[in-house]
Amino acid sequence: MNDLVLLSLIIFIFVRVIGLGISIDFLNGTKAEKFKFLTLGWLFWIIAALTPIFSNLVENIYLEEFLLVLNAFLAAIGSFFYLWGFLKYFMTVSFKKMVSVIIIFIISTVLFFLITGYSVTITFCTVFINLVLIITFVIPPIKKKSFKKYMGRSIIWFYASVLTISLFFPVSIIISLQGYGYGLYNADDPVLIMFNYIPTIVSSICFIILLVHLEYTTSSRKQLELKDNYSHDLGNILQVISSAFELIEMKGRSESETSELGELLKDKLSEAAKQIRDIREL
Repeated sequence: MNDLVLLSLIIFIFVRVIGLGISIDFLNGTKAEKFKFLTLGWLFWIIAALTPIFSNLVENIYLEEFLLVLNAFLAAIGSFFYLWGFLKYFMTVSFKKMVSVIIIFIISTVLFFLITGYSVTITFCTVFINLVLIITFVIPPIKKKSFKKYMGRSIIWFYASVLTISLFFPVSIIISLQGYGYGLYNADDPVLIMFNYIPTIVSSICFIILLVHLEYTTSSRKQLELKDNYSHDLGNILQVISSAFELIEMKGRSESETSELGELLKDKLSEAAKQIRDIREL
């Protein structure tokens, strides 16, 4: 394995570990289901980047081929889980349909490997990865209303991610025409290696920034909505308190009625105090 390829894989792992850490942190903080899938995506991507390094250490040709297939397979699974988590920002995603796609992909990959060998299997996984990446950045803009609502200023990083990952497609075609395989693990052309890995590394960084920015935008929007709701509720409570005071000040009320109004005031004042505390915590 070329030293530049090894260095690129190490950088890949480092960047993806950061992405994994951020997803886990968001998962712990929000308990949102989408971060479960994003966490799995980063985890599979990390393992995928490790397998070619291990393949370079083994002498058994069959084990080496298996590890290279595993590399492409895990990268595809990671991309799929990333797609799953990302789409949940903008739309409802059918769990059964997504699981069905994963099962079909796993079965197809195993059959390709047993029938055709590792080269065709890697190509199949690569095509799957490309399709997943295209879907990831094509479907959200189609959902215009939810896309604009949730994306906000994060749109800049969305298009930055689209731009960087789109550079990978022509490079992959050039790599195929040059006769090299997925990952350039046996290549020695430094220029081609750089053109292969730089867009994908930069796109991984853009993915991380996009997720952080998107979550910040989503959280800020939810806070504003909660403040509006709390303010509306607080206004209603204050209106009730004001009306209760006016009724108490009116003459001719019995002691029991005055007592009931006093209890109502006490309850509403407690509610108002709680609303104010909740607003301050936002």
